[in-house]
Amino acid sequence: MSRPLPGVNGVSKGLCWCCLLLLTSAQLSGQAGLDPRSMAMGGTGVAIANPATAAFFNPAVLSLEQQRRFSVEYPIIGVRYSDPDDLYGKLSAYQDQNLFSDLQDSISTFNLSPSEASSSTVISNISSLNSALSDIDGSAIVLDLLGAGSVGYSGQDSTSQYRWQAYVMIAGGHSGGRISYQDGEYFSGFLAAVDQVDFDNLANNTPAQLDALANYLTYTVDGVTGEVTGVELLVPSTPQSSLDFISLGKQEVGVAISTRIGSYAVGVTPKFTRIELLDYSASSETASESSYDQDDYTSEYEDFNLDLGIAQQLENGWTLGLTARNLIAHEYAGHRLDPISGVVIPTGNSVDLSPSVHLGVGRQEEWWTVAVDLDLIAQEGVLPHLPREQYLSTGVELDLAGWGQLRGGYRLNLDDSIRNVASAGIGVSPFGIHLDVGVAGNQNELGLAVQLGFRF
Repeated sequence: MSRPLPGVNGVSKGLCWCCLLLLTSAQLSGQAGLDPRSMAMGGTGVAIANPATAAFFNPAVLSLEQQRRFSVEYPIIGVRYSDPDDLYGKLSAYQDQNLFSDLQDSISTFNLSPSEASSSTVISNISSLNSALSDIDGSAIVLDLLGAGSVGYSGQDSTSQYRWQAYVMIAGGHSGGRISYQDGEYFSGFLAAVDQVDFDNLANNTPAQLDALANYLTYTVDGVTGEVTGVELLVPSTPQSSLDFISLGKQEVGVAISTRIGSYAVGVTPKFTRIELLDYSASSETASESSYDQDDYTSEYEDFNLDLGIAQQLENGWTLGLTARNLIAHEYAGHRLDPISGVVIPTGNSVDLSPSVHLGVGRQEEWWTVAVDLDLIAQEGVLPHLPREQYLSTGVELDLAGWGQLRGGYRLNLDDSIRNVASAGIGVSPFGIHLDVGVAGNQNELGLAVQLGFRF
């Protein structure tokens, strides 16, 4: 063998770059449950949302509070990172095994002295590398981000006037990346081909036999004797494995409006959104910083949408809430710049922003609050094969005489138990100033949120 394995080298280095790209993307879209109070309480908020952030959960909650007040919330920052397939753990294990270095060493040995013994070592090392990379196939990373601010007027009075809250989602998003290892079939065929070649006595290999292995090796024929000589193994220089990465970035401006109709609080949130859909796919050989230009993979859209909500405070002290978000379904198609023609073409991929419906129940007393929320419709992942999301959320809050809050919660993903998450958080609220912090996580997921607010 006179050539190294550039394709395998591309897979090894490309996979590491792909993971770096997934974590450094800044195009993300906002998700409810990323403000610190909700995050700390398991993602609840449909029935007991803080009126200062009701527009993100249920606009009807603006009319539930007994005390009328103004609020200014800025900034609201939340981030959630999820590695449901333990991709980092798999990559770490892969790197610790030094499989690529072992393969290079075995190739060098074979080049110096081709034989059945040295080829069997190459076969073993390629088999181990192929198995390790196949284990990474389909592994995904998901990242959510929210950056927002709001100003509003909430509470009740005798005239049952409308309550409102204006908000701006400055930056937000939902991103998903998935590694697709597609070279396994080739390497399996490569291993089978090597097994059919007699390297100790090349004369035992016939041209007809080797012609059937033309995808995996080359050879020459002695012009005098007609015997086979110079058998050389081939590996493709451009592997087919790829990174598939889709990011739905959103900027949003909306006004939540709420009033009371009898014993019910009702609300609506008309909103304008600007969508940036990044649809990137590249082989592990081409997934490099020099070849990546975000604009070549981004499609932009502007849309109008609507959220609706209703809530009722029962006589037994409990509150029921129901909200529907993004009532107008939209489909966003991905596009990419063809590197050969220079023309922007459809990728065939699309992201559906479909309506979601959420039911909540909660009870809020002077010293404590409890809440349970349920997603009535499962939401698909941004990429195919990424986990679906349908949550059952629970949370509790202890109020320390209005000066501070302790919070805890638990969120179950009814469609994927690996993404069950515990959470906790604190609030500090002296003299109308509120600082809230929330954290959530498990062994493969971590969320953090911070919010500063002024309420008077």
